[in-house]
Amino acid sequence: MQPNTALSAFGFTDLESSLYTELLRQAPATGYRLSQRVGKAPANVYQALKVMEQKGVLLASNSSDPVTYTPIPPAELFASLKRDFDRRHTEAFKSLSAVYQPTRAEEFFQLRSVPHVIERARAMIAEAREIVLFDLFPAVFDLFAEDMAAARARGVIVAGIAYREEHAGPTVPFNREAAAFVGEGWPGVGVLVVADGAQQLMAQLSLDMEHVLNGLWSDSIFQSCFLHSYVAAHIRLVAFRADPSDPLRELSLQQAQPPGLQMLMAQREGGAG
Repeated sequence: MQPNTALSAFGFTDLESSLYTELLRQAPATGYRLSQRVGKAPANVYQALKVMEQKGVLLASNSSDPVTYTPIPPAELFASLKRDFDRRHTEAFKSLSAVYQPTRAEEFFQLRSVPHVIERARAMIAEAREIVLFDLFPAVFDLFAEDMAAARARGVIVAGIAYREEHAGPTVPFNREAAAFVGEGWPGVGVLVVADGAQQLMAQLSLDMEHVLNGLWSDSIFQSCFLHSYVAAHIRLVAFRADPSDPLRELSLQQAQPPGLQMLMAQREGGAG
């Protein structure tokens, strides 16, 4: 981000952001001098400076003629911006929460951004009252560690699958058989969460965690119960798999290598090329 546009994301105009940056570089300065430095008409600059003074972004010295301007230090400015944001955030949250009425649509909805996937999964874990099941790839596992710990602390059963030994625990068995496959063969980063058998989230993020390749959330009770059953069986299978002679071992995804999996792996290879 360029310094002269850094404030644009906080509701400041491009001109206001440019003026503040110029004052940081050299102050005090008159409005006329600033108009020359930013290449804008003096009238527009003086109007912007007046607004910025009202916002508390700069100080105007009335003891000099012409008036000169000095910027508020960045640390002071951003502390003020944060306090103002927190206040407005709290007020807006209370106002909207007062009218929010949760509904059950019994449908599937697409999730199109990575933040949406992460926050929806976190909300599911926070809302869970009895049990959360998950299958999280290593790249996202730590993002939910505190959420999972908080759920356990309030008595919720939390169980899932780990693809790294350091992520394993009493209710999170380490899937040694699939660890390398998940890390080296899969074309994305998987996120699967089922909460209370009442809602589910399935998503595949790009390897750089910048895009959602596939993302679905649903509050369908039937589908969520069905997926709960599958994930629970998978967790138990990982936990109890010990016999190499298991006659059904070849049914596992990485052993069977069905056409769909081969197509997924080809996607990764194509992306890497």
